[in-house]
Amino acid sequence: MGQGGGMTVAARAITPSTTGTHPEIIEPIRLGGLLDLPPLADGAGPGGRDVRIWSLDTTTVGTTELDEARPWFDPEEQEQASSYVRAELRQAYEVAHAAARRVIGAVTDQDPAAITWGRHDCPGCGEPHGRPRVEGADVEFSLAHTPGLVLVAVSEHQVGVDVERYPDPADLPGLLGILHADEVAEVEQAEEPEDAVRRFTRAWTRTEAYLKGVGIGLGRDPQTDYLGTAAIPEREIEGWLVRDVRVPDGFGAAVATHPR
Repeated sequence: MGQGGGMTVAARAITPSTTGTHPEIIEPIRLGGLLDLPPLADGAGPGGRDVRIWSLDTTTVGTTELDEARPWFDPEEQEQASSYVRAELRQAYEVAHAAARRVIGAVTDQDPAAITWGRHDCPGCGEPHGRPRVEGADVEFSLAHTPGLVLVAVSEHQVGVDVERYPDPADLPGLLGILHADEVAEVEQAEEPEDAVRRFTRAWTRTEAYLKGVGIGLGRDPQTDYLGTAAIPEREIEGWLVRDVRVPDGFGAAVATHPR
């Protein structure tokens, strides 16, 4: 459920501030599988008072389990899944969307197959291809996946979540162009390749979570906003609270929320 295309909003650099209000990394709720009822906690652990996040290790999902979940998909999801030529990409998409349906179904007390997805209006052009939404339910959610891991975030507020696998250090020079210039400088100042990768992934997941929450996605130049590379798990940016999410080694993740 990536963001749709749209008009680019006006570029304006925003500098975040750390608040110290609840600076702990958010702990996701672990899903045991696609078919098990997700645990419904009141919060998502330290720092997660206004958002709940569920994580799923996709390597634990077997073929039989995914086969039982596929009937939940609507025609659009079925078409999108079938469009992937590579089997691993198709399976990653299916597992992510099945997990989203399982979690949202539990949160809204619906059967996973009964959920109808929709879109909020895009803040850039006003067309209905902004943040995903659940039709007929007063809940906000965001979905992110990367090979090996799925995150589903649910909140009463606007929310965006992102997760990324660490890139190969050799690929980093070709990726830095998507970051704010100050973030690029911070990554390049890292003394070890592993630290450079961690810094890059922090900045990118924070930016992606923020832009997904806003609903503009990459319709806004990701170079515009500075979210930082430091290991400080919380920052505020134009009313948004952007926090890091605890994920296994080799991954980085962040979530952004905004009060209504």
